[in-house]
Amino acid sequence: MKPLRLSALALPVVALLLGGVAGPRADDALDAARAVPAAVSPEPVAPEAPAPAAAPRAASRAERLPLGEPRLDPVVGRFVAPLGAGRATLTLDPRLQEKLERSLETYRVPWGATVLLEPRSGRVLALAEHSRAEPGRRGLALSAMAPAASLFKIVTAAALLEKGASADGEVCWHGGKRRLDPRLLRDDPRRDRSCSSLTTAFGHSTNVVFAKLADRDLDPATLRATAERFLFNVPIAFSRPVEVSSAKVPDDPFDAATTAAGFGSVRLSPLHAALLAAIVANGGVFVPPVLVEDAAGTPLPEGLAPWRVVDEQVAARLAGMMRETVTSGTARRAFRRVAAPLRGVEVAGKTGSLADVRPFRDYSWFVGYAPADNPQIAVATVIVNDRLWHARAPQVAKEALEAFFASRVVHVGGGAIRTAAVR
Repeated sequence: MKPLRLSALALPVVALLLGGVAGPRADDALDAARAVPAAVSPEPVAPEAPAPAAAPRAASRAERLPLGEPRLDPVVGRFVAPLGAGRATLTLDPRLQEKLERSLETYRVPWGATVLLEPRSGRVLALAEHSRAEPGRRGLALSAMAPAASLFKIVTAAALLEKGASADGEVCWHGGKRRLDPRLLRDDPRRDRSCSSLTTAFGHSTNVVFAKLADRDLDPATLRATAERFLFNVPIAFSRPVEVSSAKVPDDPFDAATTAAGFGSVRLSPLHAALLAAIVANGGVFVPPVLVEDAAGTPLPEGLAPWRVVDEQVAARLAGMMRETVTSGTARRAFRRVAAPLRGVEVAGKTGSLADVRPFRDYSWFVGYAPADNPQIAVATVIVNDRLWHARAPQVAKEALEAFFASRVVHVGGGAIRTAAVR
């Protein structure tokens, strides 16, 4: 077996906040965060009181201890790295790390990365990457390398729900599949022959519905504030440098609406993308990602506490939309046939896709979590292809989930237990 590498941890970027180390009783902290009193009332969601979101605090001196370059220790079978004067044991799973990198290599992706993390604890299990176009490039999993595209609809949907939009109320529309025009945002009974609910529009990534709703119900300041709660334009606490994900929401109403639909100047890292899925999986609570599991010869720094991003009711409606994506929406084809480890496991997710013309780049995303009713893992995959391609993100993310469940006991609906086959 070839030596394992962890190239995704070598990114030199700016605007960092270091932390993301294992703290005691992470699940208890998550339970406490979930217990924050609801700031959003039952349907319709009250616009006056969005869910409280604690601002990220500055890292303590202990948390800023530099984490050195990770390597696989063959004696203990774990990834380790220098931490201050001692040594840290990392949360990364060598088997998953190898399998996910091999998947990206097999598909000969020009650029690609996959992140796996546990939503409840924040433990990062894999930071896999590969670049056939730039073999020497490192740090893709922690780099805001790709447009967010329709992943930004997660933010927009949350903002709309908090403003009182119904997940089931229908909006009639026409056009707008690949390009938006101001005329498409105005109701036109003669041409608006298709009607979709917010849930259906999310699952099928119907751009014009999101643009119409954002133009009608959101202002740029609200969208910016919601994006910041979802970790855009702010540093993400982690033990290695993470590039800040940027979301530029213009003041112009039409430009803001197109940004809300996924066409704006918004970029994010695969790690951040996995955290978006984890927030929904956790019922609206953000658990900071963890890379350091244990330390020897140096104190184990205290991790950051979870905090609430959106109300549980909003998160539950987002979860329903993400299920729609996989069961009948844009990810249905990719997840229609799954290998044995994923059979009977319901997946919730969101796709995103966008293309640049010069030079041509085809960006595809999948973020999600599983099982949908008892989340154990969150995934994010981004693939950047040329005109000729072998795989897109939903397919690669599905295989990552299959790899995760291949050796784990899965609790499925009704309390039944299924033991996944080992591949």
